[in-house]
Amino acid sequence: MIINGYEIPHHQLSFDKIVKNTLEQSNEMTIRFINGLFGDSISLDAPVEWLDKESVSDKYTAIVADFYPRIDGKMYAIEIEQDGSGDMAILVFKYTVGGAMLHSMAATKAELNLAFPQPCVIFLSSSKNTPLELTWNIDFFDGQKVTLKVPTIRLAELSVSEIAKRDLLPIGQFYLRTYEKLTQGKVAGFLDATKELLSELKRAVDNGSVPYHVGVQMEDTIHKTFENVIVKSEQEVGNIMTTNIVDTLPWTDYQVVFEKVEERGRAEGKAEVKKEIARKAFEKLRNGKSVSAIESELRDLGISDDIIKAVRDET
Repeated sequence: MIINGYEIPHHQLSFDKIVKNTLEQSNEMTIRFINGLFGDSISLDAPVEWLDKESVSDKYTAIVADFYPRIDGKMYAIEIEQDGSGDMAILVFKYTVGGAMLHSMAATKAELNLAFPQPCVIFLSSSKNTPLELTWNIDFFDGQKVTLKVPTIRLAELSVSEIAKRDLLPIGQFYLRTYEKLTQGKVAGFLDATKELLSELKRAVDNGSVPYHVGVQMEDTIHKTFENVIVKSEQEVGNIMTTNIVDTLPWTDYQVVFEKVEERGRAEGKAEVKKEIARKAFEKLRNGKSVSAIESELRDLGISDDIIKAVRDET
């Protein structure tokens, strides 16, 4: 779409696929995300299993089914839903294990203690129909009824700094959608929010809470979301757009960021950052890229042959 002489593309984004792709690339980031949602304190080195592990490409166009990480022995279910009005929500269930197993039942009478999963609902976009509070009325097969107040998060009501503080950047990368559709009075706030979101993402990459290669993908999602908001608000943005405002924002050269992270890792005697990047690079084997080409790219990034060999063999 051309706005005041500047071409702004519109992007098709599959939000469920982006969330899954983001989380399953880093166990630590997934733990931070769950801790931020539920106020838990799971150790960042706790084991994480993806029980429906499947290939996720870099093209976020297909719909991905619900996904189920098991963190430190506890099960979680994560799904994204969208209704006809465009409202989108992420539903997260935290399951706890309790009660007796069937093989330990008494011959005449048995009683099991089962904990209902703890839910959390995050509304990624809001409209006049998006609820401020959410209540589930649950009907059991024996006629019992239970009313459950469900904790909710409305992304539009969080500040960018709060999103970052709670390690919610896996959903915060969609934050700019909360400005759809822009009004002329919200354009300045929209630009400020974009700058702050990019700054917080860079800070998260710098401190290691978001891996370098995931930060690259998140910024790409933010960039595309920004352009989508502009396209959907052509008239409002056109009133102020005398330059291509996309190009005026502080997009990060993540090669520079990586060099800083890599220098810190070398100083601390840690190679995990390099290993993460190497693992991600070797995933390109699925797309037909040759081993030698991947190894050459990694050497250009300053990753040693020892690390390349270890990750290659692991892959």
